[in-house]
Amino acid sequence: MSDKKIYSILGDSISTYAGYTPLAYDFYDRYTNAEAGIRSVDDTWWMQVIRAAEGTLGYNNSISGSTVTGDVSLSGTSEQRLRSLAMNGIPDVILLYMGGNDWAYSVLPEEFEDAYRRMLNRLLLLYPDSEIYCATLIRGKDAEDPSMRFFNTDACISPRIYSGIIRQCAQKAGVKVADLEKYQTEYSTMDGVHPDVKGMKTIAELWIKELGY
Repeated sequence: MSDKKIYSILGDSISTYAGYTPLAYDFYDRYTNAEAGIRSVDDTWWMQVIRAAEGTLGYNNSISGSTVTGDVSLSGTSEQRLRSLAMNGIPDVILLYMGGNDWAYSVLPEEFEDAYRRMLNRLLLLYPDSEIYCATLIRGKDAEDPSMRFFNTDACISPRIYSGIIRQCAQKAGVKVADLEKYQTEYSTMDGVHPDVKGMKTIAELWIKELGY
């Protein structure tokens, strides 16, 4: 039996990869990977983190377009999504990287806080012995061509507000924070949001710093 720690991921489009995340909900398919310069799953931020930790992948339930908020099967509070993280064994570590779409859709901060708290409470009930890391939000570099930008970041509420809520919820729940936002680093993107291969490396490096690997 392997003594490697099992890592499961809960995220949105930034954490998807065809063949590893739920079918029909992956942003990083064969075409997008080619555009982004991503050659294999080893180029994703999360697999780079797992490799650095000398761990093994449990299950990655990342869904493109998903939010923490919302009482639907695709939201971060979904019991089905949270239970799926144990599909390949109870995870020793859960990497939680969500909130970007809530920011993009300008979800009211109080709604985001309520949903994030419920998501963590459900995770703790399901996985009381797992290490849970909640990542704060970092911004991608805007595409030079405005027509290529995924959404208008200037029209959104500051992502720092959501990062502050993530820190507070994590502290109250007694779980850990991967405070990516504190580095004030922007990552390279395809469209201002979705990282290319260089952006994946940047995100992975920040995660690795926070996890101490």
